[in-house]
Amino acid sequence: MSSLRNAVKRITHKERSQPQHRSHMGFLQKKKDYVVRAKDYHKKEDRINAMKLKASMKNPEEFYFGMHNAQVQDGKHRRTKEAEQRKFEEELGSDTIRIMKDQDLSYIRMQKQKDKKKVEKLRATLHGLDVPAQKRKHTIFVADKEAAENFDAASHFGTLPELVGRAYNRQKIESLQSNVLGGAESDDDEDLVQSREDLVAQMVQAKKAAKKLARAKESSYRELKAREKRAAAMSRAEAHLLTEKLVAGKGRKRKIKEAEQGQPAQYKWRRKRLK
Repeated sequence: MSSLRNAVKRITHKERSQPQHRSHMGFLQKKKDYVVRAKDYHKKEDRINAMKLKASMKNPEEFYFGMHNAQVQDGKHRRTKEAEQRKFEEELGSDTIRIMKDQDLSYIRMQKQKDKKKVEKLRATLHGLDVPAQKRKHTIFVADKEAAENFDAASHFGTLPELVGRAYNRQKIESLQSNVLGGAESDDDEDLVQSREDLVAQMVQAKKAAKKLARAKESSYRELKAREKRAAAMSRAEAHLLTEKLVAGKGRKRKIKEAEQGQPAQYKWRRKRLK
């Protein structure tokens, strides 16, 4: 009889969809959709309650070895940089790390040599390395106080007032007149006035050129200091890499001095008799 009952066509009962006048409210949730959503909600709720219970029963004085490689940041446990570095080196392997450090050491040595050569070249072209910004002084001794008060530097050096402050290429009036007038002597006052105006114009041009030269010189000194600082940094980096390379090698050793002031730690190796 059961087989005949199944053979009879039955009415299929279907859940209705969203009515037309309620279509603006979106999809009409069915019972099966509610069951899935309810199960997911209760699953998350149970998980949160279990975590709260575990946290409430945890001993704050409990110790585990993972604390050596992690620290709390913003309420979360994160690996320290040292632990990340060790993990990275373990994944790459000791041979790969050794090759990478050898390449780094070669690159640092090359950059250090380039900076040293550039420093030597700059030192050969620049003067007054120790005091590049200090102004030179010229001391002149006079007979008495009255002569000191009436002292005229331009007449003393036999040059123009515009050239008194120059420490180099301070030509005298005779040589300047010979350069402007082409070596011809003239007693005409107008020619002398014109020559003085030409001299003043030359002085203005020379002053501009001197300022430009001073800026270029200051820039060279800044580059020199930067190169020296970088060469020193490269030397420290080379010392650290070389120390790491030696420590990673064979042989029994012990540390005799900790690293300080940017210098690597110092080690002493045990003497070994060579066969």
